[in-house]
Amino acid sequence: MQRQQAAAIGWKIRVYDVITVATLFMVTLAFRESLPLWWPFDFVQGNEPALKVVRFGDLVHLLPWVVLGWVFGLHYGGMYQDFRRVRSDVLLLRFVRSSLVALGLLLVVDFLIQFDNRLSRTFLLSYFGLSTVGLWASRRLLVDWRKVWNREPVNILAIGLAEEAEPFLEILQKHSDWGLRIVGVLCPEDHADQSQMGGVPVLGKLSRLPQVLSERNIGQVFLTGRVWNDSILRFVADTCEEVGVTFSMDANFLGMGISRAEVQDYQGWSVLSFSTTPQDSEALSIKRGMDVIGAAAALVVSAPILAFVALLIKLEDGGPIFFSQERSGLYGRLFRMHKFRSMSVDAEAQKATLEQHNERSGPAFKIKNDPRVTRIGKFIRKYSLDEFPQFWNVLVGEMSLVGPRPPIPSEVVRYERWQMRRLSMKPGITCLWQVKGRNNVDFDTWMRLDLEYIDNWSLFLDLRLLLETVPAVIRARGAS
Repeated sequence: MQRQQAAAIGWKIRVYDVITVATLFMVTLAFRESLPLWWPFDFVQGNEPALKVVRFGDLVHLLPWVVLGWVFGLHYGGMYQDFRRVRSDVLLLRFVRSSLVALGLLLVVDFLIQFDNRLSRTFLLSYFGLSTVGLWASRRLLVDWRKVWNREPVNILAIGLAEEAEPFLEILQKHSDWGLRIVGVLCPEDHADQSQMGGVPVLGKLSRLPQVLSERNIGQVFLTGRVWNDSILRFVADTCEEVGVTFSMDANFLGMGISRAEVQDYQGWSVLSFSTTPQDSEALSIKRGMDVIGAAAALVVSAPILAFVALLIKLEDGGPIFFSQERSGLYGRLFRMHKFRSMSVDAEAQKATLEQHNERSGPAFKIKNDPRVTRIGKFIRKYSLDEFPQFWNVLVGEMSLVGPRPPIPSEVVRYERWQMRRLSMKPGITCLWQVKGRNNVDFDTWMRLDLEYIDNWSLFLDLRLLLETVPAVIRARGAS
């Protein structure tokens, strides 16, 4: 019954998406038809304008192919599975992937069939962007439209002790828009009899599980708590599997407060993994793509300025232009980080004599008005120009545009245990520390800001930090 209901909802969503895709197609086509009327600029010089006239009737025949392609792309992207509790930015990434698949299919069909009218590149790009954002926004509206889900809710059965099941029941009751209806709770065999638990009726002891599954049309069973032995886990799992009911268990049975649980498959061998760092391979791949494109663009655009800075450093004292230092990267892996040299050639040798003047708490070393800094060094440090060679580290994959700053290995050996977790993500050029005061924050605050970044990472956060870093650097806030 539950599977039939889920299938019915899936088809309703497909019809909803067909209407959305067709509507967005018509809007994009109307936009492309009117574009030459109000966009007079032409990026490609020539006898004929690059932005050709496209009429509504030229491309309207693509509508069936677009609908089929985009619905297939959404199906391939897993957008007809249960997405209601998926994080908003992850949902957007799934729509990007689905639209890319659909766009690729449309181009293949165009190549095989050879449509009478050549596809407009501006139309394809416009529709790709509008369909991605439009489908994402429409799906978010659909999630918020509770009436759709509340008509056919999934019956939930919880199993556990009161002190462990009640907090979970409270969460489910707060989110009625998830389409989950709690019908009852089963208690352990040695648990005292009670009629209710967290406002939910207690249906008996665990041994009644097969009977309750057949009587109550249960769609999902949640096993809460941490005290279950192997035989009970096996009994619940086998009973649910036998009748096709989804079985879920509390992934917090180890009492971890930060780690997120994820089931991974190794050629049929299921593994439950706990990680404190982001594990979304698609989002991390996009992050790496942003790193490569951003670092390459930064090196190309700033090349004249960097050449001038290199010349000034060389002219000041005749020493080397770059300063390379061993740093600790992801999981403590060592690599050589590159900077423009902003200190005297013998700066490292002088460090031992200056240790007593260290103004930074913890293992880090920082002195205001450091005597080792050269004249040109003060300027390039103030505006972070000395950091630009690190774009090369980003380009080769040793660093990222955004991430915790890479520490010196001698500092890492003095870290407290909780501070070691900042090494669990690839180091970066900028992070929360960079936009919240740079050198004006103490060491512990710096470490906690890095951990805050790791715990709350998303592509949107990276984009926000990149945008906030630019004015922070221009204003030279907290720089020394």
